[in-house]
Formats: sequence, structure tokens, C-alpha cells
Amino acid sequence: MATINEQKPSSAETTVKYVEVLFNTINHVLIGYVTIYLSYVSYMNGFSNLFTWHIFLCAIGYHFFMAESFLTLYASNSWTSMNSAGTKRHLHWILQAIGFLTIFVGTGLEIYQKEQNKRSHFKSDHAITGLVSMVFIVLSLLNGIASYYSVKIKHIIRPIYIKLCHYLTGIVAFVIGMVSLALEYSARRMASTENKNMLISFTTIVIALTLIGAVKTMYGQLKGFCR
Repeated sequence: MATINEQKPSSAETTVKYVEVLFNTINHVLIGYVTIYLSYVSYMNGFSNLFTWHIFLCAIGYHFFMAESFLTLYASNSWTSMNSAGTKRHLHWILQAIGFLTIFVGTGLEIYQKEQNKRSHFKSDHAITGLVSMVFIVLSLLNGIASYYSVKIKHIIRPIYIKLCHYLTGIVAFVIGMVSLALEYSARRMASTENKNMLISFTTIVIALTLIGAVKTMYGQLKGFCR
């Protein structure tokens, strides 16, 4: 039996919850679609080419593993909503670690290929944004490690500062990395201009929907800090 002090969620709160779940479902569909499509394009190009591995590994690293790692901490995320906070953090760490590994391997293969062909590095917008993203990935990883041990080092720096830095560097790394991917979409590689435009649109939507949970978490942390 409900106690007198228990409050049922208002109709507005319930509606917002349903809308968040709907958008989360749409986001998972778009993440899956783009990941499968880019994997198919990589398969058609042939995995005997190192550049194909660069596209494939960076695509799944950003578009799947990093996106899904953000969503694990989102309260309205469909496949982690029933998990404990500890389980969500572990899943977040695992997915981010796999994402970081695939991105660094994919980028390393492209650097190796350019070295072999005596080509210059980091000249295009795609390459420059990719490099900037990797710098923020390293910063996010370091902040993540510090966040994990934030309670033990709270006498040095308040945990809230470490967590906010982790959120911010992770968001910047993800957004710039996804932009780097979108800059590499071309009508030639994606089979048509329509496919290119579709992928850019879907990537933009995924960025926006994926960051909802991260921004809400940051806002909650800031509210608690300002009290």
C-alpha cells in the first residue's frame, strides 16, 4: 500500500518519460543502421586494403561503442534502465575501452599506410578533426581513471571537478570524432549522393540524441554542486 507521502509522477512527467524512451529507441535504430551500413561498405571495398580497416574500425569505434557507452548511463536507455549504477559504470567502461582501442588501431593503420606510401599526415579536415578527437579521447581516458579513484583522491581535488572534466572531454571527443567521420562520407564511397546525405543526417541525429543523457547527468551534477 502506498504511503501518504508517496507522490505519483504527473502526466507531464510521464509524457516526457515516454518521449525520452521513444527517442532512445530511434537512436538505437539509427546507430545500428549506420554501423551496419558502414560495415557493409567496408566489406564491399575489401578488407585486404588497410584503408578499409581504418574506415571500419573508426566507424564502429565512434558510431557504435562510444555512442552506446554514453547511453549506458542514461536513465531512459532501454537495455540498461534496469541495471544498478555500478553495473552501468562497468558497461560504460567496457564499451569505451573497446571503442578507444578500435579507434586507435584504425587510426594507426592509416598512419602506417601513409608512411608506406610516403604521404603527408593530417592535412585534410577529416584527418585534423580525427587527431583533435584522439587528443580528447586520451584526456577523457585519464579523467575517467581519475574519476574511478575520485573518492581516494578527494583530499587533493573534489570528485565533482574530475567527473565534470570527464564528461566534457568525453563529449568533445565524441562530437569531433563523429564530425570527422561525416567529413569522410562521399558520394563515391557511399554509392550515391542520397546515401551520403542520409548518413550525414543520421549521424547528426545520433550525436544529438546520444548527448541528451550526458547533458542531463552533467546538469544534475551541477545542481548538486551549487546547493
